[in-house]
Parts: sequence; C-alpha cells; structure tokens
Amino acid sequence: MLKRTGCIERQQRLLKRMEQENWDLFVTGNFRTVYYFTGALTPADVPALLAIHGDGKCTLVTSSKQAEWADEILPLETWSMDRAVTMPMRDATSLLANALLRKPGAPISRCAVEMAATPGLVEGAVRHLSGASITDASETLLALRKRKEEDEIEEIRQALGLCSTAYLTARDAIEPGLTEIDVFNALQSAVTRSAGTSVALLGDFACGERAIGGGGPPTERLVRPNDLYILDLFPAPALYFGDTCRTFSVGPPTDLQYRAWEIVNEAVQLAESSVKPGVAARDVYRTVKEFLDGHELTAGSFLHHAGHGIGHHGHEAPRLIPGSDDVFEVGDVFTLEPGVYTKALHGGIRLEDNYVVRDGGLENLFDFPRDL
Repeated sequence: MLKRTGCIERQQRLLKRMEQENWDLFVTGNFRTVYYFTGALTPADVPALLAIHGDGKCTLVTSSKQAEWADEILPLETWSMDRAVTMPMRDATSLLANALLRKPGAPISRCAVEMAATPGLVEGAVRHLSGASITDASETLLALRKRKEEDEIEEIRQALGLCSTAYLTARDAIEPGLTEIDVFNALQSAVTRSAGTSVALLGDFACGERAIGGGGPPTERLVRPNDLYILDLFPAPALYFGDTCRTFSVGPPTDLQYRAWEIVNEAVQLAESSVKPGVAARDVYRTVKEFLDGHELTAGSFLHHAGHGIGHHGHEAPRLIPGSDDVFEVGDVFTLEPGVYTKALHGGIRLEDNYVVRDGGLENLFDFPRDL
C-alpha cells in the first residue's frame, strides 16, 4: 500500500504545477489518482473524489476506511440498511460540492479537472458552484506519474514477488500432455497462496507456435515436447503492476532454441547498458531492433515494443517504440522485453525485467533467473 510520505510528496509536486499554471483548484474522480495522492484505495466501480486547493488543503470523498493523507475526509455511503443507494456518484458529488461551498478563502477562478477519468457530473458541479474556467489536467497527471516515489516502487516489488512465485511453480508444472489451462491453474493457485488472497493473474500464457501470434489467455492447447512456453505476467495486488516475462523450454532446449535465447539475453543486456537519464526511449528501441535484425536466426522476427513504463497502469511512459518522444529520467520505472518468434523455434523467446532509473544507474527490480 502507498505510504503517507509518498502521498505528501506527490501532492507537493502537484501543488508546484498548480502554482506554475495558476490553478486555484484541482479535482479528480479517477480512483487511481485518488489512491496516488491519498492512499485511499477503492474498487474501480466505487466513486472516489479528490479536491486539492492551491493552499495545499485537500478534501477526499471516499468509502475507503484508510487514507494515508488528506486534510478532510468525507465518508461516502455505498450501502445502507436505511435507504437504497442507487446513485453513489451523485451522492459523492453532493458531498464534494458542499465541502467546496464551505471552504473559506479567495474565489476560484481557474480549476483543473482530470477530464480523461472524471465524470461530467463532477465537472459540471464544480463549474456551476465556482463559475471558474475549467482546464484539463490529464496530461499534467501523466507527466507527474512518470516519476515513481519509493512507496510506489515497493508496490511494484510486491507484484514482482508474485511473478517469482509463478515462475518457480512453472518450472515444476510444465510438462507435455497438460493444457495451457492446466498450467495456468497451477500458477494462479500458487500466486493466491503467496498473496494470501485472490489476485488476478493477467498475462500471456501461450506455448509453442501459438505464441508467434502474440500470446493471450490460456486455452485447451496441449503442451508438446520441444515447445517454448512464454509466460508474460503482470499482476497488480493493489493498483501497481509488475510486468515480467520468462520463456521455458518443454524438455531440454534444442541447439537452435538455446542460440536464440543467447541472442535475446544479449539484447536485454545491450538495452540495459543503453538506458541513461536523457536518452531517448526510441533510441533504445532502435538499438535492440538493429541488434536482433543483425542475426540471421532472429532477423525480422522482433515486431513489438522493446519495453514500456509501468505503474498503476500496465503501460505508461517511457514507451520504447519508434514513434515515442519519451526521454528517460531519474525515477522512471519501466520494462525491457525483446523477443523473437519463428516456427523453427517452436514458438518464441521473450525475456522481460523491470527497472528503475537511479542517479547512479539502472536498478533491476527483478532477479529471477532468465534461463530456459
């Protein structure tokens, strides 16, 4: 879970942006952003509203029983024995509106709303109450979220621990004659036991040539000797994702498979050495692409991104694609994931670790072996 010190630091960074933009008020109805700034975690379908004033005071409307940092917390009733709660967002909006009316101080002339994820009902209420001009804060939030605080990184580490559990289980569970669903069930069971509760195990669970098309959920396909089994996993016990990939050979790898694994592993190491603050993400992609295309065995078979940022979305900046304008900065948390896929390999090989850019260089957050 996010911590008080991290929430305060993120709010302070937002307040600096508010001062630069001359925003008197920031409002969001994005449950992820509410968690990001306050530590109050709610399900996606339960309203959560947050207002942060230019003076630093913040008002939180939530049904969560835990918030790490907010000046005023207004409990939201989502279930009652006394009345039918049929429109909780309307109730939440009313609570926030009343709080804004009570707030003393100078009138609000400019209000920033995270429009990409805030219901129009909330935006309309703020506009009506204050008469302020409304601007979209969505891009600002994306920019702020690119840099991760230590409590965010710790959440990602917890997700990565579940990836390790799944891969340890996979080494014993994968065998010819089982289906992809059989293997998935073994991994899901191990992850649930490790987490002590239910955690959705999302990812790619395709083995053999089925992985050439990109992977996806498990199917009834049988695991066959000499298959390569790609397990790209991205659990999120709270809201922050880990995102890793390992490839397992069904039986001893062939010479061709092992050579392809060596090339992909070299591509990972090359990418690791290329990432530094100030380096363009597209340049790292180009380095990986040229390296893989430079080998006859893997030429033309690397067709996806070379990595991407992670956080409380599975794909965030920096994005390692040719069309990216992202630049690596201290505090970025991201993946590197080169991969190659051919029928001659009986599938594909993809390796993926997660990293944070530090002042002194890259820190790899995932230390599970990359062996086939």
